[in-house]
Formats: sequence, C-alpha cells, structure tokens
Amino acid sequence: MQMLHYSYPMTDEWRNSAEQAVSEIRAAIDESQGDAEQTVRRLSEASVRLNEALNEAMAAAAISGASMRSIAAASGLAPNSIPPRLGRSSALAPYADPSGTVGAEGIAVARHHNRTQGTSPMAFKPRRKDSEQ
Repeated sequence: MQMLHYSYPMTDEWRNSAEQAVSEIRAAIDESQGDAEQTVRRLSEASVRLNEALNEAMAAAAISGASMRSIAAASGLAPNSIPPRLGRSSALAPYADPSGTVGAEGIAVARHHNRTQGTSPMAFKPRRKDSEQ
C-alpha cells in the first residue's frame, strides 16, 4: 500500500526542538567529567527535550499526511499513545479535545487549515435580502 504524502506549509518547530535536544545531550556529554550524578541529571533534562522534539516531529508527520498507525510504527510507540503526544505539540495543541488528545478529526482540520493558509475563511452569504421575504 502506497502512502500519500502531502506538502503543507508548516513551522519547523520539530527541527528547533530536535536541535535543542541534541545541544543539551552534547553539553551533558562534554561536561561529564566523572560526576555520574550530574551526568544523569543533565541527560534526564535532555531526554525531556528529546521527547518534546519527538512530539513535534510526530505532529509534522500527521499534518503532512501520515496516519497515526504509521507514526506509531515509526516511533516504536503504542498507537494509543500518539493522540496525547500530538496534543502536547505546539502544531496540534490548538486542535486537541478537552482531554488533551488530538484525534483524526483534529488532524483533518489542521491539515485543512495548513492547506488553505492565506485564504479568507468561508462566510455565510444569504441568498436573498431580509426585505424580500
């Protein structure tokens, strides 16, 4: 089965998050001079940034047309763990439901908004004037 890939304009938030995580990992490695506890603390902080970057990358993949199943397979995570992670991403947080998860409907709306970025929203226009009724 061939997967369709769409090209929607989106931010590079995932790239910024990933670069920040890599920077923190490198700093933790460079600064670890025998102090194991400090190294653990720094790597733990970096893993938080890495998870944020993963959430942003998964959101970018979802907006680009990837299914939640394929995102779960690519990330090695359970499929039911993807919607809450998408809800924590900056790209899809506005589309999350009250429980903080982003489902198929939220992704579809986000894709539509990205595809139609720069166009005016649809507005109701009555067919006839009130005086003609």
